[in-house]
Amino acid sequence: MSNINISTVLKRLEAVTSRLEDLYEHSGKGTLQSSNASASASTSATAPATSVTPLPPPDHVQAQVIEDPPSVVAYYEQILKGKVQPFVKLTETLAIPSVVEQANLVERLYTNLGGIIRLSAVCKKPEQASFAELLRDLQKDIEAISTIKDSNRKERDWLNHLTFVAEGSPVVAWIAVENKPGPYVTDIKEATQFYGNRIIKDFKEKNKAHVEWVKAFTSIFDDMKKYVMEYHTTGLVWNTKGISISEYKASTPPAATAVFAELNRGAEVTKNLRKVDKSEMTHKNPTLRASSTVPSTVGQSSAPKKPARPAKPQALMGKKPAKFALEGNKWAIEYQENEAALIVENAELSHVVNLFGCKNSTVVIKGKVNAVTIVNCTKTSVLVESVISSVSMTNSPSFTLQITGSAPTIQLDSTDSGQIFLSKDCLGVEITTAKCSSINISLPVEGEEDGIFEEKPVPEMLLTKIKDGKLITTVVEHVG
Repeated sequence: MSNINISTVLKRLEAVTSRLEDLYEHSGKGTLQSSNASASASTSATAPATSVTPLPPPDHVQAQVIEDPPSVVAYYEQILKGKVQPFVKLTETLAIPSVVEQANLVERLYTNLGGIIRLSAVCKKPEQASFAELLRDLQKDIEAISTIKDSNRKERDWLNHLTFVAEGSPVVAWIAVENKPGPYVTDIKEATQFYGNRIIKDFKEKNKAHVEWVKAFTSIFDDMKKYVMEYHTTGLVWNTKGISISEYKASTPPAATAVFAELNRGAEVTKNLRKVDKSEMTHKNPTLRASSTVPSTVGQSSAPKKPARPAKPQALMGKKPAKFALEGNKWAIEYQENEAALIVENAELSHVVNLFGCKNSTVVIKGKVNAVTIVNCTKTSVLVESVISSVSMTNSPSFTLQITGSAPTIQLDSTDSGQIFLSKDCLGVEITTAKCSSINISLPVEGEEDGIFEEKPVPEMLLTKIKDGKLITTVVEHVG
């Protein structure tokens, strides 16, 4: 704190706390003691009981400190300090400049998120325009992290690391998800697993520090999911009795981002300040409220308005550049949108075809490949001749998959509403599904010409019985 002007910090804290919680104290209680404080208190004690002490000039404002609510404390302790900062330190030990640069932006991203969470604890829910303004810094950070990845694609040894971090950065957009932000965090985690698994595979024998690094980043999502489910189950929680963000900005001399910068320092700002007793809080002690010069109706509008829906999380992510390239033995098909016929020509046995983030597109794979993976795609159709190992699909709703040759395994995870067309040579395939629904498999009709299929639904219901202390689970077949 030696390099920080304590009075400036205190004034900024006061601007947030006193206006929103009506906890401004003019009698000298709950303030920092200084050489002038005792004299001020003595003068106040001799004033008549009915007198009203005027607000002191800005340069002499003394702050009353209020403890952060549990949701704010938990975020800083569990997420920012407990997970993000250790991840940044671990990244520094890898000594990869571009990845370290990303990690530093990740810390800033989560710090800015903490500022919004703290602000929501003292402000009422804003209109969409004001909320979008708050999200601007998050959007800039996410775009900056992605730009580092795009500008360092030539670093082939670290491209998976850069992509891993870039794909995980939009997780902070859960604050713009209404009703159920928890599943959104899970979706982002699953989107990163593809690249995280690549890193683990490449480095588990060479350098296990990279494996630990992947686990450290993934653990941020795990703890974030727990945090969201405990404190913001149905969306970011706002203070229903707080003032609007526009009123807050109008009444606060410093820019809002400057206030966040001070507030985001967490316990550093308030470590030398004392805890305020409940008897000194106006919302706990009505007699103090009566003596306050701050009107009790501060922040209340004459005609409450229905809050508009906040911007969707996709607005934070920005539109990613499309990609269709063979990198070594891997085809990278990413962020393709409204493409009617993307053709992988001259595929080889060693090739792996990876689809990620595609929408409303069709991909045709000619030849026999090692494997096909489809992650985070929507309304995407894939036609492949033959696959040596497996076709894997994760979080890719409304898909169509057709295999004209053969494949030993098809794996579906967290994917709904899909059609699978199999050839006569592919009837020995094994299909596994997890957290899937509305999946139909079309089989060729025996004795009919090619192109005639019979649709079969994949069972979704399981029946579990208890027998001899064990759970016995069987599939409930579709009827009719």
